[in-house]
Amino acid sequence: MFVTRFSQARTKIDLHIVNSKDKVTRTMQWLSLLVSIVAIFSIIIYHGCYLSLAAVNVLYIIVYSSLAFYIFKYFLLMFYSLHKWDYIKNSWLEFGLIVFLLLHFILYSLFGFDLFHFNEYANVYMICIQLYFLIIMAIELSKVSTLLGKLNLSPPILLMLSFFILIVVGTLLLMLPRMTTHHISFIDALFTATSASCVTGLTVLSTANDFSFQGQVVIMILMQLGGMSILSFATFFTTFLSRSMVGLRYQYLIKDMISANKLSDSFSLLRQIILATVAIELSGVLMLYMYWRTTGFFEGQGTTFFYSIFHAISAFNNAGFALWDSSFRDAQISNSFFPQTIIMILVFLGGIGFVTISEFFNPVMIRQRKKYRWKKLSPGTKIVLLTTFGIIVVGTLLFFALEYNHSLRERNTLVDKIFASMFQIISGRTAGFNIIDVNAISLPGMLLVMLIIFIGASPGSTGGGIKTTTFFVLMKSVFATIKGKEHIEFEKRTIPFSLVDKAYSIVVLSIIIIFTSTFVLAIIEPLTPFVNLLFESVSAFTTCGLSTNCQYEFSDAGKAVLVADMYIGRIGTLTFAYALSRRNVESRHNYPETYFMIG
Repeated sequence: MFVTRFSQARTKIDLHIVNSKDKVTRTMQWLSLLVSIVAIFSIIIYHGCYLSLAAVNVLYIIVYSSLAFYIFKYFLLMFYSLHKWDYIKNSWLEFGLIVFLLLHFILYSLFGFDLFHFNEYANVYMICIQLYFLIIMAIELSKVSTLLGKLNLSPPILLMLSFFILIVVGTLLLMLPRMTTHHISFIDALFTATSASCVTGLTVLSTANDFSFQGQVVIMILMQLGGMSILSFATFFTTFLSRSMVGLRYQYLIKDMISANKLSDSFSLLRQIILATVAIELSGVLMLYMYWRTTGFFEGQGTTFFYSIFHAISAFNNAGFALWDSSFRDAQISNSFFPQTIIMILVFLGGIGFVTISEFFNPVMIRQRKKYRWKKLSPGTKIVLLTTFGIIVVGTLLFFALEYNHSLRERNTLVDKIFASMFQIISGRTAGFNIIDVNAISLPGMLLVMLIIFIGASPGSTGGGIKTTTFFVLMKSVFATIKGKEHIEFEKRTIPFSLVDKAYSIVVLSIIIIFTSTFVLAIIEPLTPFVNLLFESVSAFTTCGLSTNCQYEFSDAGKAVLVADMYIGRIGTLTFAYALSRRNVESRHNYPETYFMIG
């Protein structure tokens, strides 16, 4: 009898769930969006504005109430799920965080046991709650972001839109009162947000002195999101944390963005990229922290830890932001080889591309290459490594020879001069950290640096420039033309002319943009030397960030030109490559060939 009633009740509940699930899910999605917006606004106000104690208490209530809503929503949707175990597996992060918070609440409420002593540090506890809340909101909002893939927008437009939104949000955040130590203008906030989002590193304000701790954290977040691309993070949260799938157009965008060979490889490679990024950056943070905590450079372990996080993220994402006004020329860091070596390694890894990192450093692939002789590196990886090491070695030797009696004069020993040359070439190529005075570089040295900056990093990396593979294809094409070859070959493979055409187009378009911006700057800033204007244009467009510091004296119009350079440089070459790679419908007939003199 009891079993029969229980079975009937269970059947009624299942029927209710089947009939009401869609309606409840839609309702909770809209409520989640509303709660997320209110909570995000509250957290922004809490960290960005000066508030009274009463206002702070109100914001605390809003945040805790929003947290309670999300916990209620999670268990409600679990109730309306017919396969509850699958629901938990597909939302494992939310489940783990909720269990952790509930466990802490129960232990403290019933037994007075404060897990991790959170209640002794109210601000720390609030920060932890906000971090949890931001993760949950990232999952929720990433689901909304994938709706972009359903719009009739091309991948280049989606990419441009993502960076535009990131820059706008960053600008608004940096204009909040508590983000800076004094009021800043809109153009300065826009310049800083663009530089951080496009991982450039050019500044018109002192990152250390003009921005508060909150502002520096915002800059750090913009660097991380901009270096990896906010679309990559959105896809990661959607597919691997909430286990939702995205539209086909969105999948093709991710495939092109991370240079995956096949659509089926894109999400697997994306997961490897995110995990590799976290592992590399955490390793850099740990090594910098372990060194700096023994030097006494900073006041307190918290400051030491923040400096380690900030510069590890800045280095790996090739952003070039530093918390010293003179970058790595500061007296605290200029003669410390160990942190500079860690920075160089992070810059190098961030600049060679995630596909190269995955193939060259993957333990499984290393074992396979040792076991099977036929298992070799792909041509793309070989080109990236050969070109990158060639640029570093040749660039270091030339810079050392050209600057021995100029910008390297302040270096006392031969080892110091060689190390400074290598650091400047590796870092200056894509990141923009400087260990020497850029204004002391001779004219031949400036031209060399501009050439290396123009080439830049590798495809699928956090760096800019025309990319090492583009430069390699151009050189192979030039040599093939000189030798009279009809085909361009590498490693017994033929490089298709479609890649050659794309490489030439990217270089020509890049030169046109740099020439145009320099021309406009020469009109707007007539008192600035031409070499400095050209250097700033190249540095901004290639998102390098190495600077002669003349931009501090620029007018608002001059700063706006560099903002446009940074934005176009971050998405421009990628967008051009995507646009050029699209197959156009061509007519089946061909016009007669024509010949005329070239050169």
